[in-house]
Amino acid sequence: MPETRILPKPFLALLAYNAVIWALLLAAIGWTIGGDPAYLAAIGVGGASLTAWTGWLAGQATGAEGAGAATPAPLPAPVPVVEAVNSYAVLDAVPAAILVVDHQRDILWANEGARALLSEVVLGRSLLGVLRHPPLIDALDQVLSGIAALDGIETPVGGDRLLIADLRRLGSDRVLIALRDDSAARRLEKLRSDFIANVSHELKTPIATLTGFIETLRGPAKGDQAAHERFLAIMQEQAGRMSRLVADLLSLSRIELNEHARPSGSTNLGEILGHVADALSLRAAERNMRIELPGDAAWREAGLVIGDDEELTQVFQNLIDNAVKYGRPGTSVVVGAARITDPVEIKTHLPAARRAKAMVAVSVTDQGEGIAREHLPRLTERFYRVDAARSRDMGGTGLGLAIVKHIVNRHRGSLEIDSTPGQGSCFTVYLPVEEPTGKLRAAS
Repeated sequence: MPETRILPKPFLALLAYNAVIWALLLAAIGWTIGGDPAYLAAIGVGGASLTAWTGWLAGQATGAEGAGAATPAPLPAPVPVVEAVNSYAVLDAVPAAILVVDHQRDILWANEGARALLSEVVLGRSLLGVLRHPPLIDALDQVLSGIAALDGIETPVGGDRLLIADLRRLGSDRVLIALRDDSAARRLEKLRSDFIANVSHELKTPIATLTGFIETLRGPAKGDQAAHERFLAIMQEQAGRMSRLVADLLSLSRIELNEHARPSGSTNLGEILGHVADALSLRAAERNMRIELPGDAAWREAGLVIGDDEELTQVFQNLIDNAVKYGRPGTSVVVGAARITDPVEIKTHLPAARRAKAMVAVSVTDQGEGIAREHLPRLTERFYRVDAARSRDMGGTGLGLAIVKHIVNRHRGSLEIDSTPGQGSCFTVYLPVEEPTGKLRAAS
C-alpha cells in the first residue's frame, strides 16, 4: 500500500492562522465597497490554503537539496607517495642519458637515452660493471654520503669516447646520474689545436729562413753579388711556399663553408681533365713522364656530372699533380673513366646521393713507391704526410688531399684510395651523373 503522509502540526497551525487573517481582511474590504462579505471571506480562506501548501512543498524540496549536498561524492584516493617516487617514466622524454643508482651502486632504472648510449643491458647491474671509472664511483659515494650534487665527472669509455657525468641525490638512498657524450667536442677541440700547431710549424720554417737571409744580406753578404742571387732565389722559394700554404688554407675554408650546399650546375669531366693534363704536361715532361687520358668514347659514355667546374678542376689538378710528383721518372700517370649503373655499387660508393641512377668513376693511377696500408685512412687529414721532408721539398703544403675530400663531399661523391707498396697508388673519385630529365639537378 502506498505510504500515508501525515501533515505536521506546524503546518496545520500556519494554515489556520492564514485562513482567519485572509477571511477577516477580505470581509472588511467587501463590507467597505459593498460586496458580499461571505463570498470574499471564502476566497480568502482558499488563497491562504494555497499559499500555505506552496510554502510547505518548497520547504520539502529545499530540505531534499540540503540533504543531497550534505553527502558529496567521494574523491579519488590520492596516489601513494611511494608510487610517485618509484615512477621514472617521465625521464624517458629527457634527451639525455639518465641512470638511477641505489646505495649499493646497483642501477635501478635507465632511460632510453642511457640504453642507447651504453649499448648494453644495464638495468639491475652494478655501476662498477658498466662504467669502470674510479673517479665516477668516488663521486657516487660522496653524493650518497650527503653531498647534494657533483657535476662534470669525466668518464672515459673504450679508447675514443668520453662521457661527462652529473650526479644529483634523490632522497637518502638513490642518486640520479645524467650522462652526455663529449667525444665529438673534444675531438673537434683537438683538431683545432692540432691545426693551429701545424700551421704555426709550416709557417715557422720559411719565416725563419727569410729572416736569416735578410740579416745575412744586410750584414756579411752586403756587397757579395753572387750571394745576393743565391739567397734571393731561396727567399723567393720560401715566400712561394708560404703563399701556397695561405692560398690552400683560404681555399679549404671556403670549401668547408659551402660544403653543405650541393652544386646545381652540370659539367663535362672530359674537358676538365683535358685542361688539367695540358697545364701539368710540362711538369710531367721534366720527369720524363706522360699523362694518359681516356678516349672520347669513354667520356661520351660517362656523360655529364653534377658539379662546379672550378672545384672539380682543383680536385683533379691535385690528384694528377701528386701522381706526377710521387710517380717514378719515366712512367705514366693513367687517368681512367667508367660509367656505373649498378644500384648496389651506386649505393655503396654514393651514400649521400640517394636519387642517383648512375655515377661516373674517375681514377688517377701512378707507378710510384706506393703507400703502406696503415697510412691510407689518414691521408685526407690536414697536414698529414707519409714523408714530410719529401713533401716539403716538392712544394707540398699537406692540404691537397684534404681539399679534395671536402670538394668531393660537397658534390655528394666519394673518394677511395688503394695503394700497394712498391707498385703505386690509385685514387678514385665517384660522382653522380646528371640524368637527361634533370631530376638530379632539380633535387640539388
